[in-house]
Amino acid sequence: MKKVNLLIVMLSVLSSCMKDEPFKTAYRGFEPSVMNDGWEISNPENENMDGSILDQAYMLVHSDDRYLMARSLLVFRNNKLVAEAYPYDAADIDAIQNIQSCTKSITSIMTGIAVHEGKIDSLTEKLFSIYPEYFDQDIHKRTISIEDALTMRTGLGFDNGTHTLELYKTNSSSIAYVLSLESVYPSGMIMKYKDGDPQLVSKAIEMKTGKKLSDYANEKLFSPLGITEWKWESAKDGTTFGAVSLFLKPRDFGKIGQLLLQNGKWDNISIIDSTYLSLATSIKVTADFNEAQYGYYFWILPAFEGYAAEGHGGQFLLVVPPKKLVVVYTAWPYTSGDFFDQASELMSIIINSCN
Repeated sequence: MKKVNLLIVMLSVLSSCMKDEPFKTAYRGFEPSVMNDGWEISNPENENMDGSILDQAYMLVHSDDRYLMARSLLVFRNNKLVAEAYPYDAADIDAIQNIQSCTKSITSIMTGIAVHEGKIDSLTEKLFSIYPEYFDQDIHKRTISIEDALTMRTGLGFDNGTHTLELYKTNSSSIAYVLSLESVYPSGMIMKYKDGDPQLVSKAIEMKTGKKLSDYANEKLFSPLGITEWKWESAKDGTTFGAVSLFLKPRDFGKIGQLLLQNGKWDNISIIDSTYLSLATSIKVTADFNEAQYGYYFWILPAFEGYAAEGHGGQFLLVVPPKKLVVVYTAWPYTSGDFFDQASELMSIIINSCN
């Protein structure tokens, strides 16, 4: 929490004097760097994009008046890196960053991998049948399915403002803690966005595969994609956090987006169950707090013909299949929403640059 308070103070000070002392780097364009990380480098013209429109997006994230949290903006089209910039520090190109609630989408991906491998037979399976020892005597909780948890419909009274921190701090079972909370709705009925439900999915994957979620991801997702530098934090009981605290490099985050764009295939090998992925990225529920449309830990964006992972700080991973487009925007994760700015504005500009 000291990091949280420090960054809030820093941003408050910077925002009060940013007209005199810019804290972002000077904008020098968006030409990608050549690195030995598996990405083919291209440019807007070769990928049928309007570079002058792309320039508008990059000028926005370099502004000291907008997108104060920005750390990176990368654009991929046709499986090539077309544009990238790091408005806070050029060294961020090689830094693992906390993608916060975008982590939920990776948990969904890992569920799809477990389905593909036959580790999970059905999303309708009840969590009680997977780890009954963590449940209390409330029979309503015993009806919660994997799909209920993937769509935030467990009915548990988990409140992120209070319970996420307690989930971090608990010395006992993180699963028992989440399941100890009162059932406020019948399972499968009402979507309430919360960090507790992905923790239940993380444990389900652990029980089904015999491996921690982070270890399973390393073996089945990160390694096949050539992602070697990452961090994924766990609760004190050793269960990987299903909702938050995965750290990735921006370019590696883009690889995950490309995997999604390719319907779960990488180097012509199927990694994610395609049927699951289709379900995960289609409309399942409407969010309780903003009426946005949601799948299995993905935000569905019909106006953009795509879907996204979204996280604290305003960061996102956008996938637009009709445009063969992937966009990565990472940001400092620890502040109130006052600093997030409008992800939809960046998305719209970049999509409009595609011919």
